[in-house]
Amino acid sequence: MDEQKRTIALTDDDENVRMSLERTIKKHFKDAQVLQFSNTVDIKKHLLNNPNQIDLLILDIHFGMGETGLDILPDIKKYSPALPVILLSAMEKTYGQAVTEKAGDYIIDFMSKPVTETELIIKITKALNSKDANAEQLKRLHSENTLLSEMLSSEDEQGAGRLFENEVQTKILSMKKVFLGEPHEPKENIVVNGQEIDTIAFTAPPLPFSIMVFETKYFPNAKVYGNVNEPMRVSVNGVEKVSTKRRNLFEQSENQFKQVSKRMEKILKDAGYAKSEEIYRPFIQSFVVFTDSTDISEINASNANKYTKICKLKDLTPDFIIKTAFAMPKRQVDETVKKIVLEKLF
Repeated sequence: MDEQKRTIALTDDDENVRMSLERTIKKHFKDAQVLQFSNTVDIKKHLLNNPNQIDLLILDIHFGMGETGLDILPDIKKYSPALPVILLSAMEKTYGQAVTEKAGDYIIDFMSKPVTETELIIKITKALNSKDANAEQLKRLHSENTLLSEMLSSEDEQGAGRLFENEVQTKILSMKKVFLGEPHEPKENIVVNGQEIDTIAFTAPPLPFSIMVFETKYFPNAKVYGNVNEPMRVSVNGVEKVSTKRRNLFEQSENQFKQVSKRMEKILKDAGYAKSEEIYRPFIQSFVVFTDSTDISEINASNANKYTKICKLKDLTPDFIIKTAFAMPKRQVDETVKKIVLEKLF
């Protein structure tokens, strides 16, 4: 059997049962350390003081008087959340329903007394392997989360998120013939569902609209997939890096669009522009920009807001912006409107 050193705890009020189980365990797991406890109080105290020492707990249910093994399962979970527990009982008919209700949340297996040697070793091996797999998964997730945080940190000047923000801003600033002056940097960030608007820029005449750009801070060489009605997911080398609970990118963009549009409407109304002069109002176009190495081929954007476009940074070119502009209703943006909005929107 596996020669890796293990610590297996046996909790039973019958010393003969504990000794029999220990002999069988040491026969097959020669390097295993076996700890014996005769009551629930002692095992709880041990776990409270040594939450990570035990690799497997075999726990009897009935102790004659006082609390049962079932009663202390919540305490065990609190003290040692990753500890696999196998319940043991000679009273399956009495406790069967209660045991079933605990399965999955508190225990990983159950054995009826008397336990055969074969059943005992199979279930112990299965439990230990499960603990190893869970530990490895937790280690991998911790490593990935650490890497994700480091790469996507918008506060870290060396982080991928910050570097990509700078790339987007530099690209926009380079298109002087497309934009009216420099992109306007918001005095206050607008945050919707955790996503910020990074750039708002008014296009130079005759392009009749403004552009709202926000980038997605995903891993380079990643694959993003999903559709407009589901949260976006991202994976690297087949391993998912971002929770599927992340909000939909296009929903975020649409919410931003509505929020900025409402603020523009109020600003222009306060400035004396009547509804009949709506043709002069600036038009908001949203771009969701991905890193050039991100695979976005499996994003289904067929139902995206018509004012939202997805692209890679390399595609954010004057030609792309101009074609997008003329696909929209043609409007002439009054210079005064541009000035009012730039000064007061944020």
